[in-house]
Amino acid sequence: MYRRTTQPIEAIRRRYTREWLLIAIDEMDDATTTPLRGRLLAHSKDRDEIYDCLLRTRAQLPLVTYSEDRPPKGYAVAF
Repeated sequence: MYRRTTQPIEAIRRRYTREWLLIAIDEMDDATTTPLRGRLLAHSKDRDEIYDCLLRTRAQLPLVTYSEDRPPKGYAVAF
């Protein structure tokens, strides 16, 4: 069961080690377009599982991110 309360994005990322996260963004810094707070919708070590959940989510601002600063070998990050 996932928490339905809004939490800082960084707190969610710290809770899961080397996992992909699907987060519904609740608060964003408009000046930098940085997500600040959200609700965890799903987490998994398998990125494809997160993308499957993303296809089923109704969140208006979903965020798919990796919990660590560096993605696993073989993945790239685009901004």
